[in-house]
Amino acid sequence: MKRKKQIKIGFAALCLAVWAFPASGGEAGYSGASFLKISPSPRASGMGESFASVSEDAYSPWWNPAGLGALERAEAAATHNASLEDVTHQYLSAAYPLRYGSAAALSLTRLSVSPFRGYDALGTPTGNVESSDLALGAAYGRALLKDEIERPVLSAGAGLKLISEKLAGVSANTAALDLGAIYYIRPSGYWAKKARAPELRAALVIRNIGPGLKFDNRSAPLPLSVTAGASWQSYPKGDSRLIISLDQTISNDENYYAALGAEYEAMQLLAVRCGYRTGQDIGSGFRFGLGFRLSVVDIDYSLSPYGELGAMHKFGVSMRFGAPAARRPLDGKTKRAEKAKLIATKEKIEKLELFAKDFLELAGKDLAARRYVAADGNINKAFNLEPALKNGAWGGRQKRLAEIIGGLRLGSIQGREGVLAAASEQAGAAAQAIAEYVEGGRFKSFLLAHAALGIDMRGDPVYEELLTVLSGLVNLPVRRDEILRREALLKEKLKKAGRAFYLRQFDAAVRECEEVLVLDGENHQAWTKLGSSYYMMGDQERAKEAFKKALSIKPGDEIIRRFMREQGWAETSAEALPAPDKAVDAKPAVR
Repeated sequence: MKRKKQIKIGFAALCLAVWAFPASGGEAGYSGASFLKISPSPRASGMGESFASVSEDAYSPWWNPAGLGALERAEAAATHNASLEDVTHQYLSAAYPLRYGSAAALSLTRLSVSPFRGYDALGTPTGNVESSDLALGAAYGRALLKDEIERPVLSAGAGLKLISEKLAGVSANTAALDLGAIYYIRPSGYWAKKARAPELRAALVIRNIGPGLKFDNRSAPLPLSVTAGASWQSYPKGDSRLIISLDQTISNDENYYAALGAEYEAMQLLAVRCGYRTGQDIGSGFRFGLGFRLSVVDIDYSLSPYGELGAMHKFGVSMRFGAPAARRPLDGKTKRAEKAKLIATKEKIEKLELFAKDFLELAGKDLAARRYVAADGNINKAFNLEPALKNGAWGGRQKRLAEIIGGLRLGSIQGREGVLAAASEQAGAAAQAIAEYVEGGRFKSFLLAHAALGIDMRGDPVYEELLTVLSGLVNLPVRRDEILRREALLKEKLKKAGRAFYLRQFDAAVRECEEVLVLDGENHQAWTKLGSSYYMMGDQERAKEAFKKALSIKPGDEIIRRFMREQGWAETSAEALPAPDKAVDAKPAVR
């Protein structure tokens, strides 16, 4: 029992030990606020506490605030550390990306020791002693440099924490600053590879810069340390990942120590970790850990043996909020550090642009071959490589193509795309309607969909669904009386135009003629009727242009030529009219 009390007192002194230092301000090799050295992350502890270049999560405020510069989603983390004897350690943190490449975090660290018996200098019991430690922190990290696909190359961060210690009714307070940086090295053209490329990272962290703690007239410096770290991340098989990391630290109370660790994550689900830390007087220095990665939650555990003192067990839960982004442009939309400075060479940028344009060429070939889902995939790959392409013509094409794919459920109904790719007249007509819509011809595609269904109304249901989808997209009702083959549809609309003309409904006649010309811009009869309708409406300028177009299609139309000469339009025309072969008396309006 006496030994246990001594252990409690000894460990509390290690963590809180302000009273152990001389009043002169502390001797070299000692520090106060030792709880600041306890790693809160079970994942990091399981890797031997070699985590300075690995951290990109809610534990970054403690390990390296520069890791926040690569945070993609909001995260929250909580750790419970069942330490030696009756010492407990808790950590809470929340990190939020202001945008990719810039994130802020808040953290809370608390260490407490169960009340233990205190003694004076003569060894006389003085009653129970209560002690606790608290640190409140805020951190910020951002990407300073980025590569050609706007992934961070160099990130930097800083963290400020307010520290409070209480021991036997006496308290001390101070503040400390942490600074960090991470540099990423990736293979050239890594974004173009099918498999995820390996990554080398280098990191530098300075922790606990600030004035020491002072209890009455006794003081001690903070545990100032400088850590240089490096890690290698590779993907040996499918979704598996291997990380090997090494940290080397110099501190004012432990001189030098090194930490080496590894993590193997299988199928993005189970992680196995191990590591070793030098300079540990008690215990072997080995660390072990396990992690379970679920959809939005990580559950982590680590074990750190400390010889006769027992083992330190850490349990942690991390939660991620929001949809994940792809890690490679060819896998999907990636996050981009827009505010960081681009340091890619001109050659790398040009290679990226050419690679993106290659995917657009493939998309064009897919559209021509009626492979609509593949075309959409290639367009998106081009956009993921070069987002600026979205602002051009292909941005509109992709949006309209996605509307067709979604409306017809081409990606979910097996075989439907094959029906549209068939070598039949109806499939060809439907392909024309889709191609016209993708290129922005909304109304023409609507009319062409009527013509496609009119070829065979008993054909595959996809053709009627295409008409229904396009009807909704252009916000026009289906015209049941115009579900006809293209040639029959043109004749029907010309009949409607003639009927409207003779009923003196010239605006209706104009509308029908214009719809014919949408389908067939070289239809001589439609141009003639359009000119006649405009003339009767009193719009002579439009009538003249319509008659000119009709005459350019059919130069031998003597009726139009005679009418235009009578109106005096031939002399004012920018184009010379063909010479008449013979005189005629007919009027265009009654043709």
